[in-house]
Amino acid sequence: MSDFMLTTRHFFLFIFLLNGVYGITQNSKEAFFAFREDWSPINDINAASYFMHRVKENDTTYVCRFYRTKGPMVKCETYKDGNLEIPHGRFAWYNQLGNIDSMGMVSNGKKDGYWEFRKADGSIAMSTLFENGKRIWTRNFSTNIATYADGRIVDLNSAAYKDSMAAVAATMKRQPAEFKGGVDRWIKYLEKNLRTPGRFREIAGNGGRGKVIVAFIIDTEGRVYDPYIDHSVEWSVDMETIRVLKESPRWTPATLNGQPVIYRHKQVITHAIY
Repeated sequence: MSDFMLTTRHFFLFIFLLNGVYGITQNSKEAFFAFREDWSPINDINAASYFMHRVKENDTTYVCRFYRTKGPMVKCETYKDGNLEIPHGRFAWYNQLGNIDSMGMVSNGKKDGYWEFRKADGSIAMSTLFENGKRIWTRNFSTNIATYADGRIVDLNSAAYKDSMAAVAATMKRQPAEFKGGVDRWIKYLEKNLRTPGRFREIAGNGGRGKVIVAFIIDTEGRVYDPYIDHSVEWSVDMETIRVLKESPRWTPATLNGQPVIYRHKQVITHAIY
């Protein structure tokens, strides 16, 4: 599994290298940087093995997505500043199939919240909860055992644990978020607004197909936010998928016991060339 601190040190090397090379294309919102197989910079994207797409989402969010030139994402890193010195936001690493290998959030340089470590097929192998850089507990999904930082061990297969969770669930009435008009309207929205990028057409050719899986959150007012690629195909179709999600009309929010709550959702989108 990927190690956050190791990857961060590697990225600082990229920053040093980028200081001496101009982006292939850049403006106030985004820039592209190309790299050889050994990650040394190169100004010719056609001769590159990898490239980085840096996007300024807002004044405190800079997302850097690293891609194989004609393949899936390698990793995604998020920073608080334009110099890319303060890790802050989602970090994710992808395997050669385009599936997430490991992923989690960082707050001002420290791991915070849930971090997932996955198997090659994308299923979760282990998850760890961090609070301001400190590990709280780790769950092994193979054994279904949770180990706490203070040494406590909880068997999530035990009857006592299952009974306690069932008792809690019995008090909760959940209603998932729904696109206004239902699934059919959502499908129509996607069909109307998705475009197959020319770059993907050139790479995949006639008959080519690419299945992107995108995860996103629907907030308590029905707005879609924080979309990220769960399974990557190639840069242009990944970004097209994110674009359409960001421009989505509002949903009917999810509720818990009648109160609006945030809702996490995944969507599979297949891009096909005929």
